[in-house]
Amino acid sequence: MAQAFSNPFTIQIVAKPVVGLPAWVPPAGYFADVPMLNNAQDVTPALYRTSPSDTAAMNNPFNVWGGSAVLRDYSPLGAQVYYSGGHEPSREVPNVQFSLICDFSTLRWSVANVPAAPNLASAFVNGLAPDGTPYTPHTYLGLQEFPRAWGGGTRGSLASFFWAGSPFENRINLLDISKTQNGYSQLATRQAQNADPNRIRLSANSNSTGSYPITVMDNARQGWWVTAVGPTDYTLFVSKTGAITQHPAVGGNLANGALVLCNALNLLVAVDGGYSLGPNAGTRFRNLYIRNLATGASAQVTTLGNVPSLQEGYDGNGINFHRPDALGLQWVDELGCIVGLDQSANPPVVVKLKPPATNPAGSPWTWSVMPLQHWPNDTAGQPKLQSAVNNIWSKFRWIPSLQAFVYCSAKDRKPQVLKLS
Repeated sequence: MAQAFSNPFTIQIVAKPVVGLPAWVPPAGYFADVPMLNNAQDVTPALYRTSPSDTAAMNNPFNVWGGSAVLRDYSPLGAQVYYSGGHEPSREVPNVQFSLICDFSTLRWSVANVPAAPNLASAFVNGLAPDGTPYTPHTYLGLQEFPRAWGGGTRGSLASFFWAGSPFENRINLLDISKTQNGYSQLATRQAQNADPNRIRLSANSNSTGSYPITVMDNARQGWWVTAVGPTDYTLFVSKTGAITQHPAVGGNLANGALVLCNALNLLVAVDGGYSLGPNAGTRFRNLYIRNLATGASAQVTTLGNVPSLQEGYDGNGINFHRPDALGLQWVDELGCIVGLDQSANPPVVVKLKPPATNPAGSPWTWSVMPLQHWPNDTAGQPKLQSAVNNIWSKFRWIPSLQAFVYCSAKDRKPQVLKLS
C-alpha cells in the first residue's frame, strides 16, 4: 500500500510585470497605481488661483462631465490628456481653460493651452473669447486624438468636438498640446452634402440639435465617426482634412448611448441606452445597431448577459435605466471585445461586450464582467478601483504603449492602470 505524504511547503505564486512594458504595469488580471511623481492639483495654473492653496480649477477635468484622449506622439509612451470645463457658478467668473496632461514617460502631470489671461464666461461670443481662445465645455464623449501625421502639433493635438449643451455653433476645436500657452485653432470643415456646407449638421433641417458629441477615432480612414445625443438623420465621417460626409444615422437616437468602432471586424456599432422594463428590468437586453463599413449593410441585434450601467432614471421611475454612454466603451483589437468601466457597481467593475464567434454583424453579443484584483506588488497603491464624480465618460482609455487601460478620477489621486486578460 502506498504511503501518503503531507506537503510541508506552501507554493506562493507571485504575479510579475510583463517583460517589455514599464515595471509598474501589472500582469494580466491585476490593477495598480500609476506611480506619478506629482498630482494634478500640483500644476494648477497661477491665473486660476486665489491663494497658493487654491486648486479648485483642477476639479474641472475630472468632475465636470468630461473625458480624455490618448496622444501617442506626446512622448515615447504617450500621454493621456484630460479636458473639460463649464458650469461656472455665474457668468462673471472665468471659464477654466487648459488641457491637463498625464505623461506616461516622465510620470508627471502638466498643463498646456493656458490663455494669457482669464476670460469671463460672459465674454465668449459664439464660443470664442476676445483673445480667440475657445470656451472649454463639458466634453463627454467628444475628445479624440489628432496625430502629428494627420497635421496635428509636433506632440500631437487634441480634437474637441462641439460645445455640449450650448447655443454655440458646432465646431471642432484643436489644441496643440506642445503649446504651454494658447495653441488653439479650429478644423476647417466642409459638409458638401449639406445645404449650408460650412456648418456641421447631424439633421437635414436643423442646426439646433446634436451638441452633445459621441465620437470615435478611425485610424484606417484617418478621421472620426461623429454623432450626438438625440434624434439625428446622419452619422458623420469627419476626415483629417475637415471634409465631412453624411451617412444614414447608426441608431438614429443615441440618448445615453455609445458609439464604438470595431477595427478588426470593420464594424461601426451603436449601443443604445434607456429603460429596461418588465420583470427582468435589471438584465434585459440592449439593442446594438451595426453598420458593416465594408458593405454598408446595417443590422439591429440584441445583447445577452447582465446589462451594465444600471442607474436611477431621470424621471424617478426606479433603477431600471441603462447608460452605456457612461461606461467609456472602447473596442480593443488585442482583446477582441468592447470594454468599459461600470460605476453603478461598488466598487466599479470592468465589463466587456464580446461578439459571437460567427456572424458578428448579425448575431447577439454578450455582456460579462472581467475579474480584476489589486496587484500585491503595488504595496502602497489604492486597493479598489476608483470612482469618478459625474461618471467616467472617456476618461477610461486604452493606452497602446502600455497594453492596458488607464484612468484617473480626481486631482489628488494617482491614476490606475488595469491589465486585462
